[in-house]
Formats: sequence, C-alpha cells, structure tokens
Amino acid sequence: MNKEHIYVTLIFGFGMLIAMAFIVDAYFKFKRSNTINTKVARQSAKWKKIKDILDEQFAYYNHLPNNLKTDFIGRTYHFMQQREWVSSSQPRVSLLQKTLISASATQLTFGLKHVSFGRFKTILVHEDAYYNRLTKQYHRGEVNQAGLIVLSWKHFKQGYADDKDKINLGLHEMAHALDLALHLSEGRRYNVHRLMEKFRQSAFEEIIALRRKPDAFLRAYGGTNPREFFSVAVEHFFEAADDFKSTMPDLYYELCQLLNQDPSNNIFRGFKSTHAKLFKNTFKTSDLRLYKPKLALKPNANILIPVATFSFLLFLVIPIVNSFIGHWSNLSKLITASSYLLGLLWLLSKKGNQLILLETYLISHSIISKNDFCSVHLKNVVDINFVYMLTYYKTEISYFEGEEIKTKALSLYFSPASIKKLERLLLQQSIKIKHNNRWLKREDF
Repeated sequence: MNKEHIYVTLIFGFGMLIAMAFIVDAYFKFKRSNTINTKVARQSAKWKKIKDILDEQFAYYNHLPNNLKTDFIGRTYHFMQQREWVSSSQPRVSLLQKTLISASATQLTFGLKHVSFGRFKTILVHEDAYYNRLTKQYHRGEVNQAGLIVLSWKHFKQGYADDKDKINLGLHEMAHALDLALHLSEGRRYNVHRLMEKFRQSAFEEIIALRRKPDAFLRAYGGTNPREFFSVAVEHFFEAADDFKSTMPDLYYELCQLLNQDPSNNIFRGFKSTHAKLFKNTFKTSDLRLYKPKLALKPNANILIPVATFSFLLFLVIPIVNSFIGHWSNLSKLITASSYLLGLLWLLSKKGNQLILLETYLISHSIISKNDFCSVHLKNVVDINFVYMLTYYKTEISYFEGEEIKTKALSLYFSPASIKKLERLLLQQSIKIKHNNRWLKREDF
C-alpha cells in the first residue's frame, strides 16, 4: 500500500470519528434539552394552572400515588404542547379544555413508555354534536387518518361527569387514535403493537358474540367492527373494571397487558403479569438429553444459498483488495482464507438455526454455536409470526421475559411441510400464529 492510500485511509477514518463525535454530542444535547425544558415548565404559571385543573376535575389523577402525579402532569403538558388546537366556535381552545382532553390521552397511555399518538397532531373542539357532510349525520367525535381528532366538548364533559356509566367520549376517541397510530406504524417494533394484534385476535369471537347478544356486558356498539370494539372495551376497562374482570377475565387480562395498567387493583403503571412468577424461560442446554422432543427441525439444503452469496461477494471484493496489495504474500493468503472461514462460521451461526419443540418449551439454537441458545416457555409466548421469503421463513417470536416482552428474530431454513407441522403443534397449545400476515386457526389444518 503506497503513501497516498495510507493518507486517504487516515483522512477517511478521522472524518468518521469527527462525524460520530458530532452525533453523540447532538444526542446528549437533545437529552439535556428535554430535561431542561421539563424543569423550566414546572416553574411556569401554566404548569401550576394545569395542576389545579387536574386536582379539581380529573378523578384518575387524584387516585394516583403522589410519586406518579408529577409525571402525569408532565405527560399531559407535553401532549398539549405538541398539538395544534382548533375551536369551531371560539377564537381559541381554553386551557381547561386543552388540559382535560390531554389528560384523557395521558390516562390511556400512562402505563406505556415508548408509544405516541403518531400523526395525530391536530385536535378540533366543537361545543356540541356536529354535522359531518360525508356521513350526513351528527357526530360526537371522530378520528381522521389524516391526523385529526374531533371532539364534542359537551359530550366529553358528560363522559367524565359519570365515571361509572361506561361511556366516555375522550377515552373512546383517544383509543381510536392510539389504535390507528399503531396500525399506521406497523414497520416499527413496538411491543404494544404485538399486544394489540393479540388483543384483536382474542376479540374476534367476542365481537361475533356481541352481535348475537345485544344485552351482553360490553355496549352493543362495540360489535360494529374491531376498532369500535377496542374503544368500547377501553371505556369499560376504566369505568367498570371490576365487572369487566369478573365477566370477561381473559380479555380484561389482555387489556391489562396492553395498557400496562390494572384499574381493578389501582395499578396505574407496571402491571404485574402472572408470567413473571409462574413461568420461567430458563432451560439448560445439558437438560435437552433428558427430554424427548415433540418436534426437532434442522436447516434444509437452502442454507447453502447464503453461503454461496457470501462466497460470491468475497470473490467480487478480492480484485479490489488486489489493487491495494499488488503482490499476495503467503501471509496475505492465509489472512484472506482465515477471514473467509471465520465469516462462514459466523454466517452459519446466525442463519443455521435449529428449532426444538418440547412439551412446555420452544428452543432455538445455532448448529455452529450454542451461545445463541434461546428457550421460551410456551405459556410466555405472545405470538409467532412466520413470513415466507422464497428460500427461508423470516420468523419473529414475541414472548414474556418476566414483566417485559422480548422478540427473538430467526431465519428458519426449513421446508414448508416442516413449518406447517410446527404450526399445527403450536396451535394445539393455544399459541397465536400468524403466517404470511394471516392469523391461523385450528380448522386450517
């Protein structure tokens, strides 16, 4: 390698270091600015007015323990600041209206950390029910996919005036906004998105039952479609938690998981899943020999495709390296061959996955390295998503690890017949399976 190439490499490396330094500095400045903004806001007159309004008119806030109240005010304040507020009859939306509407959004998501309402940045407030030209009907509220939340202030107040009637316009429309925000951001790996998918799947049969029984626990309007069912369920979840829990315990439990709250036990954040104590995911590699697997799958011949691709890419890189080196010494050849073998082993350790199904565990590990050993108790599985990618199945297993949901991504080079057999056995364990974006049922087999 001549001096010019060395200088170019050094300059490029130095430039990358400077760029990384700027990125890290910008990140910490952003974090500091958020903290400073919150501290400044807490000293403002607006913050104190918001606190007074919540003290006087928001029951959910008053039931919070003191250590959570400041955070509730902060989240309400930030939601309010990040929205454009429009009134159909007044020059501006009052602070009272902004505070209570923002508080309803905070109430719904108070147990969640990293989920926002996405594109829903504009809130239009009407004094009463309003006429919608598209539906040619009077509405009390609606959520538009363009990013608009519309509310009737009269009916919003009525919803919070009686917190036992299971009708709450604010929670209903904010539930729609959250549902749509998750739907429109499917590419992001929100854990709450997975729980929402699980809830929808569990709710399907309840929707059918609700249409047949208008006098059921949930309001009949919930049977209109899955999105209305979720919003109605949220209203009942906060305003009739004890009845919800006794009447529909499974669905209530799934909403507790989804929103990370349990109103029947006054748990406003940090819902304690039974999974945290009952089922452990730890399984020793040495114990495998003591159990007879129900199914053991190994990679098929398609695993050679990524190997061939890797070899071909290396073949393309060699001429470029040759232009820098010029003459290949024995040491250069040894380094290249060793790098190729190490790269091949790394590739096989990542792509060559085995899957073992025991009576109560699903286990995956690499055919090369046992460091990638992962065991999941079947009772902890939230769902499994199989997507066929022509030569392999892109697979994501979401599961409880204590009180958190984790995701294990696998590239499974198995035959379609093997996957189908695995899905059939998993469905028998009542595990929710999605295959190519379609939920499977036992009748499919």
